Amino acid sequence: MSFIETIKQRAKQNIKTIVLPEAEDIRTLKATEIVLREKYAKIILIRK
Repeated sequence: MSFIETIKQRAKQNIKTIVLPEAEDIRTLKATEIVLREKYAKIILIRK
């Protein structure tokens, strides 16, 4: 198993909540989509 796969598995076993302050940034939205789809963490987006 690669290093990245090991990190992903560990993240899935210990779900955390991540707060992201730049909710309008397309990169943040794309990253949020990936994290939620793969169930690595819970996400809170903060909008100005």
